[in-house]
Amino acid sequence: MRHFNFSLPRIHCLLEVTRESPQAREQEIWSEFRRHNICFDGPYSDWRSAMAASGGYDAPAILAKVIEATRAVVQGRASYERDTVVFKEQNYSHPLLAWLLYAASRCDLGLRVVDFGGALGSSYFQHRSILAHLAELKWCVVEQSHFVKAGQAEFEDESLSFCDSADEAIDRVKPNVVLLSGVLQYLENPHAHLESLLSKGVKFVLIDRTTAQSDVADTPFVQYVPEWIYSASYPVWFLNANEMHDSFAKHGYDVLDRFQPVGTFGLVTPPPLQELKRWGIGVTPAPHQREWPYAGWFLERPEI
Repeated sequence: MRHFNFSLPRIHCLLEVTRESPQAREQEIWSEFRRHNICFDGPYSDWRSAMAASGGYDAPAILAKVIEATRAVVQGRASYERDTVVFKEQNYSHPLLAWLLYAASRCDLGLRVVDFGGALGSSYFQHRSILAHLAELKWCVVEQSHFVKAGQAEFEDESLSFCDSADEAIDRVKPNVVLLSGVLQYLENPHAHLESLLSKGVKFVLIDRTTAQSDVADTPFVQYVPEWIYSASYPVWFLNANEMHDSFAKHGYDVLDRFQPVGTFGLVTPPPLQELKRWGIGVTPAPHQREWPYAGWFLERPEI
């Protein structure tokens, strides 16, 4: 493959000359893309098929990376972490932060959160500096038992705690907010878990970074994580948002806000393939895969 650059006033062109077929070039682009980006394969016929095609969530490397990243945040070597990736510059999820502060303002400046699927406190550590002025701050993460043991051993304090049961967490902190951030799609029965949590009657429910759209049925895929994060794969749902709305209404919750968190999920087209498409060069279509924005909701259960 050879590249030629042409420059004229206000014009710059790059010409790529190769003996590869368009199909071979497409495969090369995808291979390189998958090495550096999160990708999704599918759809699969059911959750068990997607699970069988993946490594699952219990890979030891995942917990080890989460512990390492959380330590970096706690020790001040990073501002926050998300999905084991550490970030040096502070950044906030503004919809999440706005609605947490709103909930606190409605509850005498007390914020008591049950964070379902919250790793080792990712959202807590990312936003605690903005929440520190509140009269009360209690944050209980509900996670898998090996995460809970690690969190209790190293990161638990007077504000942050860990449980492996939602019922136990609710009994412990008496939450005014249940937080579901990027978690429902990774559960085998997401709608059943959502129904169960909504049935607890907690005043506010905040659902963030969820792979849901209104125009598709629930569909399982396999998500692949690149090695630079950690080498793993696990099943994931692309959820139907209408079914979620039915659950909200069934349990008496009003939708105060439906917002669009930062980021997208689905099949992201690599930039080189976008160029091939632009020039009409044969790129294999994938009609069942699309690039969607994440969805988020803030719910309130009115006083009865």
